[in-house]
Amino acid sequence: MNNSFKIIAKATSVFSFAFIFMACQNTEVNTEKMEDMELEEQDVEAPQSDVDLSVTYQVPTPNELFTLFSDVEVAFDANLLNSTSNTEKYSSNKIKALNFGVYSTDLAFAANFGEATASLKYFSVIKNLGDELNVNNAFDQLVFDRIEQNIQANNSDSLFNLSNETYYNAYTYLKDNDRGSTLSLIVVGGWVESLYILTNLVDYEVDKELLSRIADQRLTLENLYGFMAEYQSDSDVSEIMASLLPIEEVLMNLESEESSIETGVNDNGTYNLDGGADFFMSQDEFNSLKEAVNALRNSIVESEI
Repeated sequence: MNNSFKIIAKATSVFSFAFIFMACQNTEVNTEKMEDMELEEQDVEAPQSDVDLSVTYQVPTPNELFTLFSDVEVAFDANLLNSTSNTEKYSSNKIKALNFGVYSTDLAFAANFGEATASLKYFSVIKNLGDELNVNNAFDQLVFDRIEQNIQANNSDSLFNLSNETYYNAYTYLKDNDRGSTLSLIVVGGWVESLYILTNLVDYEVDKELLSRIADQRLTLENLYGFMAEYQSDSDVSEIMASLLPIEEVLMNLESEESSIETGVNDNGTYNLDGGADFFMSQDEFNSLKEAVNALRNSIVESEI
C-alpha cells in the first residue's frame, strides 16, 4: 500500500449494523432468546449441524452511523442531500422504494444536526412517497404535530428520534405485510445514501474514526446480502443486488487481520459477537469505494437504475 498508515475497522461494532448471532447448544435457552428478538431483525436459519446455529441478520437504519457525529467534528452539508424536486422523476415502485430509503437517510442526517426546516421538508417528501408505496401507517397527523412542536422548540434530539421512529414504523409495516422485496429496496437505498454522505464528508488524512466505520461496512454489506437473499426471486431485488457488485469488490478485498471473538449480551437479551477481524483501508481503496458509491447513488436519485 502506498500510504504510511492504514484505517482499521473492527469486524463488529456498537452499531446494530454488526452481525448478531445466536448460537446455543441448549435448545431451551435458545428458544427463549429467539422470542425476545426485535421485529427489525430478519432470521435466516443456517444448515443443521451438531450445534443448532441460528444466524440473525439485523438490517441497518439510516440513523445509526450518524450518531457518531456527536464525537467527531463534521459539518452539515445540504448539498449532499437528494433534492426533493427529484421526486418528479420517480414513477416505478422500484425507484420510489430506493429513494424512500435515500430520503430517510437525508432526513436522519438533517435531524442529527438539528436542521429543522430541512427535516420538515424531508418528512413531507417521505410521507408522499410512503403514500404512493402504501406505507400509510407510518405517517399520521400526530407524528407531524410532534415534528412541528419540536421544530418550534428547537429540539434536535427529538427530531432525530422521530426520524428513526418514522423509518421503523414503515419498516415494521412492510415486514408484517410480507412486502420484503419493497423493504429490501428501501434498506439498500438508505444504506447507499448513508455511505455516500460519509464518503463525501470525510478526509482520509483526518477523520480516522469515520473511516473506521466506513471500512466496517464490509460486514454491513454481507448483512444486506443475507437479508435480500430471501427476496432475490423478485427481479427488482436481484437487479439492485447486482448493482452493488462494484462496492462489494472494494469492501470484500480489504486486508484483514483476525482477532479473538468474544460473546456479549445486549440490553434486550440478544447475543452479539465482538472481534473476529480487523479491516484495513488504504487511501486508494477509499477512493475506489467513494467512486463506486457515488456512481450507484447518482443512478438511484436520477432514476437511471
